[in-house]
Amino acid sequence: MKRNVVEKKAAYPTELTEMQRRFCEYLLFNEGRTTGKEAAIKAGYAEKNARFEAHGLMQNPKIRRYLQARSNEINRSYAVTKNNYVRRQQVLSQTLVDQGKIEKALGFENLIGKAEGLFTETHLHGNLNDITKAEKIEEIRRIKQLQKDRIEAATIEHDPVEEEVEETETEKLGKKILNKLKKTTVN
Repeated sequence: MKRNVVEKKAAYPTELTEMQRRFCEYLLFNEGRTTGKEAAIKAGYAEKNARFEAHGLMQNPKIRRYLQARSNEINRSYAVTKNNYVRRQQVLSQTLVDQGKIEKALGFENLIGKAEGLFTETHLHGNLNDITKAEKIEEIRRIKQLQKDRIEAATIEHDPVEEEVEETETEKLGKKILNKLKKTTVN
């Protein structure tokens, strides 16, 4: 039983000449800001015949395949993905740290943490005067438990070693409200 081996072809034609490749690259990286004639001149074609050369090159199927494949490759590298976003925020943060602007880098660190799912924000909407003290206390307990569950899930998901978790803003707010409620009920 003989198997036919299929050779894997390259993503774009490799049989382009150096001038053809330079023409394509100049067109791609100056897209919308240049003409075919200018690209041909920059690639090394004679200025006298550059317009005709550019037209002929654009009709060449190898050139068209190369332009399409390279364009797709370039677009993929600029696509907004979670990894690209986090990498960009890390670069910006590190640049600020290197410049000694650590306070400004904290904003980027916060964005990185949110993108990675390390931080969550809880927004409470409503009027505290509309509910009774017992309902307030119960809601605070519920929020604290929810926050605790989220922290445990994040700790297990991101780091198998248990670390001390810093008290969140929600927990601090909950404690303040509980303390105020206790003071008002004692008086």
